[in-house]
Amino acid sequence: MHRPSAQQTFLIYLLVAIVLVVFLTPIYIIASSSVKPTPIMFQKPLAMIFSPTWDHYIALFTERPFARFVGNSLVVALGSTAFSLTFGSLAAYAISRIKHRRMGDVAFWILSMRMFPPIAVVVPYYIIFKTVGLLDTPLALIIIYSTVNIPLTTWLMKGFFDEVPSALEEAAAVDGHGLLSAFWHVTLPLAAPGLAVSAVFCFIFSWNEFIFALMLTGSNAQTATVAVMSFWSSDAVQWGRIMAGSFIILIPGVIFVLTCQRWLVRGLTLGSVR
Repeated sequence: MHRPSAQQTFLIYLLVAIVLVVFLTPIYIIASSSVKPTPIMFQKPLAMIFSPTWDHYIALFTERPFARFVGNSLVVALGSTAFSLTFGSLAAYAISRIKHRRMGDVAFWILSMRMFPPIAVVVPYYIIFKTVGLLDTPLALIIIYSTVNIPLTTWLMKGFFDEVPSALEEAAAVDGHGLLSAFWHVTLPLAAPGLAVSAVFCFIFSWNEFIFALMLTGSNAQTATVAVMSFWSSDAVQWGRIMAGSFIILIPGVIFVLTCQRWLVRGLTLGSVR
């Protein structure tokens, strides 16, 4: 096996360093600004050494019920992810196993549900949820996010189910397993990397989504992303509080990805890119 030369190794490390700087610089700015005193927030040149302050974080949780907004985001994101994985996996399994000439059309129709721009459907959703009494509730956001995440989950999981030989399910049937039992005990565990990939995408979308959360929630079901923007007004922009809230919003996504990391790397290189 050919080993890279010293020059190639140096170029690889240099490229990795550049990528890390590009991706980590915004995170550093958010983190440092969240503990930076307001008078030196926009000081030129940029203040690199300063006495950190926790005033922005304290104000974030005392001036507004930010902990409740973070809780709303967690409920919505986890609920939508669980709902999407359940129904998306079942739909993907059906598309993968049913051999019919029109199944490709069914799969494309499911994917087309994700093609609608949010701004085009937010008003109809507002009318629907106001009529049925679900406006300003976490359930409304869970339903909407699931309609967006299920098509993506279906397409991702179909690739993984295609990788699982049908002979394994036939062997499970010989051992006395029914269709759902074989799916649960044989096929789904083998497609665990696909579940991890789908879960990450579903969670990140639901956690970061802004348009639907802004238009369909009020004081009860407001999410953290909308709550952060409440510190932006025509009178003043409280950058310290915005940065503190933004940094807190970053944490659950990182934790969720690290939790799924065991299956994530393998999943990104298997059925999802077939």
